[in-house]
Amino acid sequence: MHLTEEPKFIGKLVASVLTMLREWQEQKGHPQPQEQIHRHSFDIKSSKVFTTVVAVSFLCLVSLVGNYFLWQSKQQYKDDALKFRIIRVWRGCSPKEILWLNDVFDIHRNEKTIKLIKEKADGYDLQLKSKADSLMQNK
Repeated sequence: MHLTEEPKFIGKLVASVLTMLREWQEQKGHPQPQEQIHRHSFDIKSSKVFTTVVAVSFLCLVSLVGNYFLWQSKQQYKDDALKFRIIRVWRGCSPKEILWLNDVFDIHRNEKTIKLIKEKADGYDLQLKSKADSLMQNK
Protein backbone atom coordinates (compact mmCIF):
# COMPACT_ATOMS: atom_id res chain seq x y z
CA MET A 1 0.00 0.00 0.00
CA HIS A 2 1.27 3.43 -0.86
CA LEU A 3 1.20 6.42 1.35
CA THR A 4 -1.23 8.19 -0.94
CA GLU A 5 -3.66 5.32 -0.86
CA GLU A 6 -3.67 4.97 2.91
CA PRO A 7 -5.99 7.92 3.68
CA LYS A 8 -8.45 6.72 1.03
CA PHE A 9 -8.43 3.24 2.55
CA ILE A 10 -8.98 4.59 6.08
CA GLY A 11 -11.76 6.82 4.78
CA LYS A 12 -13.48 3.84 3.11
CA LEU A 13 -13.01 1.79 6.28
CA VAL A 14 -14.51 4.53 8.47
CA ALA A 15 -17.42 4.95 6.01
CA SER A 16 -18.02 1.21 6.04
CA VAL A 17 -17.98 1.11 9.87
CA LEU A 18 -20.35 4.10 10.05
CA THR A 19 -22.72 2.41 7.59
CA MET A 20 -22.66 -0.75 9.66
CA LEU A 21 -23.32 1.26 12.85
CA ARG A 22 -26.28 3.05 11.19
CA GLU A 23 -27.76 -0.26 10.04
CA TRP A 24 -27.27 -1.72 13.49
CA GLN A 25 -29.04 1.28 15.07
CA GLU A 26 -31.96 0.92 12.64
CA GLN A 27 -32.29 -2.78 13.42
CA LYS A 28 -32.12 -2.04 17.12
CA GLY A 29 -34.95 0.48 16.78
CA HIS A 30 -37.10 -1.86 14.67
CA PRO A 31 -36.48 -5.43 15.74
CA GLN A 32 -37.41 -8.04 13.19
CA PRO A 33 -40.17 -10.41 14.28
CA GLN A 34 -38.86 -13.85 15.00
CA GLU A 35 -40.75 -17.06 14.35
CA GLN A 36 -41.55 -18.87 17.56
CA ILE A 37 -41.76 -22.62 17.53
CA HIS A 38 -44.00 -24.15 20.20
CA ARG A 39 -43.39 -27.70 21.19
CA HIS A 40 -45.86 -29.63 23.34
CA SER A 41 -44.93 -32.87 24.93
CA PHE A 42 -47.48 -35.09 26.60
CA ASP A 43 -45.76 -37.16 29.21
CA ILE A 44 -47.97 -39.63 31.07
CA LYS A 45 -45.95 -38.88 34.19
CA SER A 46 -47.28 -35.34 34.12
CA SER A 47 -50.07 -34.89 36.67
CA LYS A 48 -52.31 -32.94 34.27
CA VAL A 49 -52.03 -35.53 31.51
CA PHE A 50 -52.55 -38.42 33.94
CA THR A 51 -55.60 -36.75 35.50
CA THR A 52 -57.10 -36.08 32.05
CA VAL A 53 -56.56 -39.67 30.92
CA VAL A 54 -58.13 -41.03 34.12
CA ALA A 55 -61.11 -38.65 33.84
CA VAL A 56 -61.77 -39.51 30.18
CA SER A 57 -61.46 -43.23 30.93
CA PHE A 58 -63.92 -42.90 33.80
CA LEU A 59 -66.40 -41.00 31.61
CA CYS A 60 -66.14 -43.70 28.92
CA LEU A 61 -66.79 -46.40 31.51
CA VAL A 62 -69.82 -44.53 32.89
CA SER A 63 -71.13 -44.07 29.35
CA LEU A 64 -70.74 -47.78 28.54
CA VAL A 65 -72.50 -48.85 31.74
CA GLY A 66 -75.29 -46.34 31.13
CA ASN A 67 -75.75 -47.54 27.55
CA TYR A 68 -75.93 -51.15 28.71
CA PHE A 69 -78.68 -50.35 31.22
CA LEU A 70 -80.59 -48.31 28.62
CA TRP A 71 -80.36 -51.23 26.18
CA GLN A 72 -81.61 -53.61 28.88
CA SER A 73 -84.50 -51.27 29.68
CA LYS A 74 -85.43 -51.02 25.99
CA GLN A 75 -85.45 -54.83 25.71
CA GLN A 76 -87.70 -55.04 28.78
CA TYR A 77 -90.15 -52.57 27.21
CA LYS A 78 -90.21 -54.63 23.99
CA ASP A 79 -90.90 -57.82 25.97
CA ASP A 80 -93.66 -56.13 27.98
CA ALA A 81 -95.29 -54.81 24.80
CA LEU A 82 -95.26 -58.31 23.31
CA LYS A 83 -96.77 -59.74 26.51
CA PHE A 84 -99.66 -57.28 26.32
CA ARG A 85 -100.16 -58.01 22.62
CA ILE A 86 -100.49 -61.76 23.26
CA ILE A 87 -102.86 -61.12 26.17
CA ARG A 88 -105.00 -59.10 23.75
CA VAL A 89 -104.89 -62.01 21.27
CA TRP A 90 -106.04 -64.36 24.05
CA ARG A 91 -108.73 -61.81 25.02
CA GLY A 92 -107.47 -61.84 28.61
CA CYS A 93 -105.59 -64.43 30.62
CA SER A 94 -105.52 -66.23 33.93
CA PRO A 95 -102.88 -65.86 36.66
CA LYS A 96 -101.42 -69.20 35.54
CA GLU A 97 -100.90 -67.83 32.00
CA ILE A 98 -99.26 -64.69 33.41
CA LEU A 99 -96.84 -66.87 35.39
CA TRP A 100 -96.12 -68.85 32.22
CA LEU A 101 -95.39 -65.59 30.31
CA ASN A 102 -93.05 -64.40 33.07
CA ASP A 103 -91.29 -67.76 32.97
CA VAL A 104 -90.85 -67.66 29.17
CA PHE A 105 -89.74 -64.01 29.04
CA ASP A 106 -87.88 -63.47 32.31
CA ILE A 107 -87.05 -66.52 34.42
CA HIS A 108 -86.13 -69.16 31.82
CA ARG A 109 -85.95 -67.12 28.63
CA ASN A 110 -86.98 -69.23 25.63
CA GLU A 111 -86.30 -67.49 22.31
CA LYS A 112 -88.18 -70.09 20.22
CA THR A 113 -91.37 -69.66 22.26
CA ILE A 114 -90.99 -65.87 22.18
CA LYS A 115 -90.67 -66.04 18.39
CA LEU A 116 -93.87 -68.13 18.16
CA ILE A 117 -95.71 -65.67 20.44
CA LYS A 118 -94.55 -62.77 18.24
CA GLU A 119 -95.70 -64.55 15.06
CA LYS A 120 -99.10 -65.25 16.62
CA ALA A 121 -99.50 -61.62 17.74
CA ASP A 122 -98.41 -60.33 14.32
CA GLY A 123 -100.88 -62.70 12.59
CA TYR A 124 -103.69 -61.47 14.85
CA ASP A 125 -102.80 -57.83 14.08
CA LEU A 126 -102.88 -58.59 10.34
CA GLN A 127 -106.30 -60.26 10.71
CA LEU A 128 -107.61 -57.21 12.58
CA LYS A 129 -106.25 -54.89 9.91
CA SER A 130 -107.80 -56.90 7.08
CA LYS A 131 -111.18 -57.01 8.90
CA ALA A 132 -111.02 -53.26 9.49
CA ASP A 133 -110.18 -52.67 5.81
CA SER A 134 -113.07 -54.87 4.63
CA LEU A 135 -115.50 -53.07 6.98
CA MET A 136 -114.33 -49.71 5.65
CA GLN A 137 -114.86 -50.88 2.06
CA ASN A 138 -118.39 -52.15 2.88
CA LYS A 139 -119.39 -48.72 4.12
